[in-house]
Amino acid sequence: MRQEPSSGVRMADYAVEECEEAPPNPAATIETLGALGYSTESAIADLVDNSISAGARHVDVTMHWDGTDSWCAIADDGEGMSETQLRQAMTIGSQDPLIPRSTADLGRFGFGLKTASFSQCRELTVGSRTRVGRPLALRSWDLDFVRAQGRWLLLKIPPAGTEEVIASTLGIKRGTVVVWRRLTADLVDEGSDADDERAHRAFLRRVASVERHLAMTFGRFLLRETQPLTIAINRVSVRGWDPFLAGHAATQQLPVEPLTFRRKRVLVTPFVLPHRSKLTDGEYQEAGGPNGWNAQQGFYVYRSDRLIQAGDWFNRGQSKDDDHNLARIAIDVPPELDREWALDVKKASVRPPGPLVDDLRRIALVTRRRAADVYRHRGAILARPKVRSAAEPVWRQLRKHGELAFRINRKHPLIEELLDSAGPNRQAISDLIRVMEETIPVPLLPGAKQTEPKPAFSEDADDELVALAERIYERFLNNGLSREAARDRLLTIEPFNLYPEMVERMTRTD
Repeated sequence: MRQEPSSGVRMADYAVEECEEAPPNPAATIETLGALGYSTESAIADLVDNSISAGARHVDVTMHWDGTDSWCAIADDGEGMSETQLRQAMTIGSQDPLIPRSTADLGRFGFGLKTASFSQCRELTVGSRTRVGRPLALRSWDLDFVRAQGRWLLLKIPPAGTEEVIASTLGIKRGTVVVWRRLTADLVDEGSDADDERAHRAFLRRVASVERHLAMTFGRFLLRETQPLTIAINRVSVRGWDPFLAGHAATQQLPVEPLTFRRKRVLVTPFVLPHRSKLTDGEYQEAGGPNGWNAQQGFYVYRSDRLIQAGDWFNRGQSKDDDHNLARIAIDVPPELDREWALDVKKASVRPPGPLVDDLRRIALVTRRRAADVYRHRGAILARPKVRSAAEPVWRQLRKHGELAFRINRKHPLIEELLDSAGPNRQAISDLIRVMEETIPVPLLPGAKQTEPKPAFSEDADDELVALAERIYERFLNNGLSREAARDRLLTIEPFNLYPEMVERMTRTD
């Protein structure tokens, strides 16, 4: 007999006799998994994820045209799989997405190999070996056979013609090869023959699109200096694409912001790309990316260096217009936050958690403004005669009540950027700047007249100084200090230690 659930308590196990198995219908499941919305580009990227997780240093993608007999193969030199491992890898839902795994593991759901492949072909074969000279472990799904049998029957023998494909792509090397045959209409229209020029050109356009997608998705792997990944499509190497032009002298990298969510760090790195006038024609064309300048602006979300989403403002009221084409922002999300970022099965989209939305919007606004400034004005400035303008000073000197005083220039680019990016901490930072201004040891500066310390609080003391003290006092109270402790703390801080009567009056409770 089962126990009745109570509030906040997980329901106890049911007795076996109260249950019956309800296995999914193979035909319906196959068609559902194949209709999850993978493109050819995202499907192949999902398989490259598996190769990287297996420690591969080189991945060969072969897209062979032969009409309806066309095929695709993705081969790597990773650690390979045993018979037992391969059988598990070919099982639907083979991994629990909630189980922690290595940060180098780019998988999550245990569906990628199967769902990505089922979206592109009716026959999926995987061959793998863990060492040169070892026998090849091999399993195959023939989806039409499974549909006809009504059972999840995994083939242990290769379908006709597949052995030749494996031999030509993996050979006798250690590693794994995934073979797609009987391709879907995403790649080859039904009834196309090898002489169909129109269908062949469409196939070649898809090959080029896959190349661009892999260059963007795995750009960090392809471009890294130590142990870079290499990917080839039909034996032509893929060059990694850096959406931020990080190596260009005219690229502006704004300060990195580490955001904390559930005790994990999310790193946000804004970039403003160079004005068109700073780029060669080749650089400008390449920097536009697979989808063009307008579409490529926005946030770029990375998970373990793998690009998940490229060029999106997360629908926060920020349009994609020409003024902001130069704004691109990298977000590095740890795998432990997959669920919180709503990572989908295809690893093609995410949604930021609610608590981070305001910070991301603030960072986007600052970056977009800087990008708009470069986009609108840089060309005109370059066209003007070269006139050296006065640099913005950090400090401004003035006379206050007849005495020498200094103020930090709020219009200095770095100070302005700091305050704009401070978000809810803007007032605290502004107060700190005022304290610094009030405590400059002016008498110690070269050429300054020696004076006595400021007198104690009087009726003509600055209202601004009183307001500053009140804000800092309130901040101490909000942080948990008692009134007495907050008062004593304030009296240890310059310049308020010079105004004990002001502090006493301000903190008096009667």
